Amino acid sequence: MIVRLIMCFITAVALCMRFELPEELNALAGGSRMLNIFYNFQLSLTGTMAAATAVFAALVILEKYLHSKKARRDWFLYVICFFLAVIWAMGESFRRVDSLALLHAGAGQAVKTIVYIAGVTWLLAGLAALLSAFLESGWDWRPAEKSRWRSLYAKHSFMISFAGLFVCWLPNLLLSYPATMCIDVWNQMLQFFGVQKFTTHHPPAHTVLAGLSEKAGQLFGSGNLGLFLYVLLQTLLFALIMAYMLETMRKLAAPVWLRTLTVIVAVVSPYYTQYIGMIIKDTIYSYFIVLFVIEIVYMIVLKQEYWMKKKHLLLLGISIIGSVLFRNNGKYVIYPMILLILIMLVIQNRKKAGTKVVLTAFAVLVLSAGAASGLQSAMVHHYQIEDGSIKEALSLPFQQTARYVRDHGDEVTKKEKKAIKAVLGYNKLAERYDPKISDPVKATYKEEATMDDLKNYFMVWIQQGLKHPVTYIEATMNQNYYLVYPLVENNTLYDTTAPEKTAAKELADELGIHEIPVIQKLDKWRTGFNKVLFSLPVFGLLANMAFFNLILIYLCYGAIRKRIPEMVMVLMPLLLSDAIIVLAPVIKGHPRYAFPIIYAMPLVFASFLFFKRKVTKKK
Repeated sequence: MIVRLIMCFITAVALCMRFELPEELNALAGGSRMLNIFYNFQLSLTGTMAAATAVFAALVILEKYLHSKKARRDWFLYVICFFLAVIWAMGESFRRVDSLALLHAGAGQAVKTIVYIAGVTWLLAGLAALLSAFLESGWDWRPAEKSRWRSLYAKHSFMISFAGLFVCWLPNLLLSYPATMCIDVWNQMLQFFGVQKFTTHHPPAHTVLAGLSEKAGQLFGSGNLGLFLYVLLQTLLFALIMAYMLETMRKLAAPVWLRTLTVIVAVVSPYYTQYIGMIIKDTIYSYFIVLFVIEIVYMIVLKQEYWMKKKHLLLLGISIIGSVLFRNNGKYVIYPMILLILIMLVIQNRKKAGTKVVLTAFAVLVLSAGAASGLQSAMVHHYQIEDGSIKEALSLPFQQTARYVRDHGDEVTKKEKKAIKAVLGYNKLAERYDPKISDPVKATYKEEATMDDLKNYFMVWIQQGLKHPVTYIEATMNQNYYLVYPLVENNTLYDTTAPEKTAAKELADELGIHEIPVIQKLDKWRTGFNKVLFSLPVFGLLANMAFFNLILIYLCYGAIRKRIPEMVMVLMPLLLSDAIIVLAPVIKGHPRYAFPIIYAMPLVFASFLFFKRKVTKKK
């Protein structure tokens, strides 16, 4: 118990401590290392002694509760939480100085770092144990008596969920009229209507869909109607898929509290309500990924029977085609999953009796992927679309090179400089490097670079990474720590149709696209309200992508601890989506990249509980 009290005390200190280097420290410490530590702590503690004591008391109460419930915290959990705590410590430094300098700037900062990592490790392990204890309790909220509403819902759960979600989302959809758009979508419109060169930089399927929707509106004499038709169809699609997900959760006997919470989040969280009225590739792509995850769940639960169900095979094919077509990196989620599914089926069906299942699966999966590729090729041919630049796939190495040049430019040899210069604007890298986004660095890419140039560049990239690996780690983590660090809000919202570029303004005027002043004013109010939600207790947590990723990590831990191999297939699409984000150009200010994880998480959680119950019954 003494150890627990000490760890609660350390955690309270960690939670009530600023990471900034106090300005008056040098004058007070006078060069003494011990005084540096003492005064650094004294100047870094925030709030009052009473507040810190309240935090300590809350942690002790939590610890006493966990002890009474015999909540288990094994070494594996502590290892996971330790690595998360290290990333949080990196985040504390990155958010202030865009480097790891605050973690080791003197003896005082080093001790603060140790205290912080120890405290956060203990806190995260305690919260994980609390969640485990809650799930093990089996508690659920259920009405005492059957009601007419419950009977009606049991009979028509899908339609009631669909209608309820659509009705709740309809005000948000109307407030977005004609549609919310950002610069990416206006660039797509410029490409579709021939103002700019049409390339595969953005997924052609999404560009064509948005353009055809606008053309449909033009047939009725309204550019605004065309945009609204797109978001209306998008909202209907999302309501259908969410209703299907809720129906699946009901069949998995998911707790009522989880299903209720899923609905509350769907109708309150700005990640849902303010993005359904937006034309952007990430939303519709995320919907198809959710559909794909739903089918994965049915595939694992039904096993061989799944491949005999025409409805499921059709929906699986649609989810594959949609995921590949509506985001260029969708194939990096779908193709590995197709391979894993086939491997799983071969292992499960080694006997001759299972050959039919494997062949059916192979046909459905390969034909769906082939259909997506064929449709893409047809659009490229019909609209004479040119290939996008390879630089879009090289965000991470370019960002690492730029940071290396900025921090170690004096160590770059003439040969290394020549190799980098053949691919990137070497002289601009240091000044253009932005730790949070790689686009400024990618803009220096030389389109005339040959494959030999890229080969030489990657040789230098490897050599420099081996020479200064910490620099590469800093470049990667500085851009992506937001994924698991929930203390920074990623609350970007869009609430305008108006284009920023001159060419886009001219196109909007030509197409008759314009905002309605009254609606736009009300939409500004909605955005202000939603911004407040991001900062509120509980509501803000449910609109925080790092929170969902922490839950994802907990589910990975739980699946390993409970020995649930079925969860590998369910978790993998989300883990692959996170991997793509790390390789992407940015995540800060663009939470939409994490929507596949956020939207699918309730179903993944329900699946974990379902398979956990099966494992418990076997024991």
